[in-house]
Amino acid sequence: MKNCSFPSVGIWWYYYDEILFAAPIEVEKGLQYGDCVTGLSDHADFWDKLESVGELNKLPPLLRSEYFYIPRGRVVFHKDTGRYTILHGGLKKRELNKIRKFFCLPKNLTDYDTDFHYTLKPDL
Repeated sequence: MKNCSFPSVGIWWYYYDEILFAAPIEVEKGLQYGDCVTGLSDHADFWDKLESVGELNKLPPLLRSEYFYIPRGRVVFHKDTGRYTILHGGLKKRELNKIRKFFCLPKNLTDYDTDFHYTLKPDL
């Protein structure tokens, strides 16, 4: 688990009970997106960066070809409410709590929302 002091936003992948890859950035340094602040990376581009430095070798070969073969999601901050949302494809409460702690999000200001966009693609 990373040690952090400030809440962050960004993308993440969750695999075998851990956050395998993530691109957190402190909220103040994040990308303004309407009434929200989000991370600087998207999943597809960050996946390509992970591949270029050999990080995808942590995964079985069948899971390396596409970024959407393992659970993933995004943390956003809502400027209008001062709340955080962890967008995900259907993780369990215990798993979401690990993500909340990884991104240093206050429990009382964090919401969880399933998003079809982050649902696993069953092409394997």
